[in-house]
Amino acid sequence: MANKEYTPVLFLHGSQQPYLSIGVRYGGIRFNGKEYVYLPRHDAFLRKDHVRKYNNHMKERKSWDSFIEMIKGE
Repeated sequence: MANKEYTPVLFLHGSQQPYLSIGVRYGGIRFNGKEYVYLPRHDAFLRKDHVRKYNNHMKERKSWDSFIEMIKGE
C-alpha cells in the first residue's frame, strides 16, 4: 500500500528534469507541500528538512555517495 504523504528526500539531475529545471534558476522548489533546496555542486534538490544533515555530513569530509546511502532508507 502506497503512502499518500510520501515525498522524496532527493531529486537528482535537477537541471535535466523539465519540471524541476526552473528551480535551478531560483535555488529551490516546492513539491507536495515540502520545500527543496538546490545544491548546484551536485545538481540535486534536497528536501529542506535534510539540509542540516547534509551540511554536517560534508563538514566531516564524507562523500556525496555516502550521504545518498545514508538517506536512502528515509
